[in-house]
Amino acid sequence: MRILLVQPGSSDLMVGFNRLIQPEPLALEILAATVPEHEVQILDLRVDHELAPTLSSFAPDLVGITGYTTDVPRMHGLFQQVKAYDPAVVTVVGGFHASLCPEDFDRDYVDVIVVGEGEQTFPELVETLEAGRDLAAVNGLIYRRQGRPYATTPREPAKDINSFPMPARHLTERYRSHYHFHFWEYPRLVETARGCPYRCTFCSVWKFHHGKCRLRKPERVLQEIAGLDPEIICFVDDNFLQSLPRAEAIGNLIKDAGIKTKYWMQARADSIVRRPDIIAKWAKIGLTTILIGFEKFREEELASVNKSSSVKVNEQAMEIMHDNGVEMWGAFIVDPQWTKPDFDALIDYVRSMKITFPQFTVLTPLPGTDFFKEKLNELATRNYEVFDFLHSVLPTKLPVEEFYANMARLYSSTTLSMTELRRRIRSGLIPISALQRVKGLLVDVTTPEAYLRSLTTA
Repeated sequence: MRILLVQPGSSDLMVGFNRLIQPEPLALEILAATVPEHEVQILDLRVDHELAPTLSSFAPDLVGITGYTTDVPRMHGLFQQVKAYDPAVVTVVGGFHASLCPEDFDRDYVDVIVVGEGEQTFPELVETLEAGRDLAAVNGLIYRRQGRPYATTPREPAKDINSFPMPARHLTERYRSHYHFHFWEYPRLVETARGCPYRCTFCSVWKFHHGKCRLRKPERVLQEIAGLDPEIICFVDDNFLQSLPRAEAIGNLIKDAGIKTKYWMQARADSIVRRPDIIAKWAKIGLTTILIGFEKFREEELASVNKSSSVKVNEQAMEIMHDNGVEMWGAFIVDPQWTKPDFDALIDYVRSMKITFPQFTVLTPLPGTDFFKEKLNELATRNYEVFDFLHSVLPTKLPVEEFYANMARLYSSTTLSMTELRRRIRSGLIPISALQRVKGLLVDVTTPEAYLRSLTTA
């Protein structure tokens, strides 16, 4: 079969970060690797922009599209375009949103929904379609049967993710010069674990993975890293330090192999505090940055999102990061019910803690979470394009223009100044090629009007 896998383009309503973060579409590269006996193309519409030319030149038998909540409107448009081109093309959707909210893709132009992980389901689906057999035998699907959705037996998450193939990165090589991750060019994404044992109310990760956590073996991680030659490797795990002994083992293998590159990871503050020696070891082999979800700077608010940590632990993690020269991207959640004194207090806190790159996101009920169900009747909009954590989809206590003015003030008061940005470029901490991207982000997130773009369409 000829299979076309599509990464949707970015929304014009996004504020800044779509300019700064454009990495390889790892999910599609992994999926493509599961069907090596078929002719597969990956189309990245963040770069190519147009679907029609590829439909005409490649003439696919199947088109698969994945995406997050903010991608849903554009995914619908792409599926409609595929069916207008040729109604016989099988259209398949998968990913977080489609799995957690399959009803959002209950449309006659979407033939199949893959619910959950696709590494086992997708190749079985392709094989069954090619053989002309009944899709009812494939677990983990919802497909249209006599014009109505029909769900097959749910598929349990794979117990061993070490068996998954290495990503088919050759299929996106033509796009590589367009990929970047914050300041770095030519990043490579590496997934070493899936799932999270915690139950933060705002997060859909543990919902998607059914509360299960699965880890790749250190040797398997090293095998993937050793085959790459990036400026930086970004570990996409939600908590790379979920298993501290495993994180230490991976670091030791990298050191012994003599691999020289930079590393970026996400981690919880309590993991850092439990084993600061691991941070020190990773810093010596190239760890440059950790993104930490501090979430809140006041104890009672942190407890309200079920983070299972504390502000004291957050601050201990900050000290460990400073001591080891690892830059800290600290993420904080803004409540739509905040007033100006709340914004003032967060600005003072971030400045006092010397957080290198603070990120401020708005508390957002993500579809598929219990929090979404709880807040459903309070939503100010159902336009999924603005479920991007930088817009408020819940009513704000402040007038909306004032709320976004304060969001912009958060960034303008705490992020890099142009003087500091230039200093970092001169010192080699930031490549000069990233200057325009970073300037574009800073202009966007510090301009209230950028947030208000959504009001005409939401």
